[in-house]
Amino acid sequence: MESQQLLALTICGYKKSDISEEDYRHYMTKVHAPLVAGLMEKYGFVSWNMTHNTSATRPEMAKLYDPQFANVADYDAIVQIVFKDVDDFVRMKADPHFMKSVTPDHEKFADTKRSKYVTHLREE
Repeated sequence: MESQQLLALTICGYKKSDISEEDYRHYMTKVHAPLVAGLMEKYGFVSWNMTHNTSATRPEMAKLYDPQFANVADYDAIVQIVFKDVDDFVRMKADPHFMKSVTPDHEKFADTKRSKYVTHLREE
């Protein structure tokens, strides 16, 4: 089977300082994700997922720590969104629902100034 070259946006996210770890995870999974999921479907996104770096999982890095695994990331979450064409993402961001609801929603839970973003190629 021939692989399809896809694009991905990876967000290495930080929570706002005034929100607890539990509230951050709840908000992202139960409020924000449902808010944007329909739009990602509408614009033909391939997949999306999120992982959370919690106080329970952070100590697990000590088991993997060695000279090569020494620079441990402190992000609170990593979100990856996979799509076929960056223009699909551009169209989604221009959607009135995205602009009215999704864009301002980020400010309720995410530290958008500290979070980091990268687009990259992905093979499926």
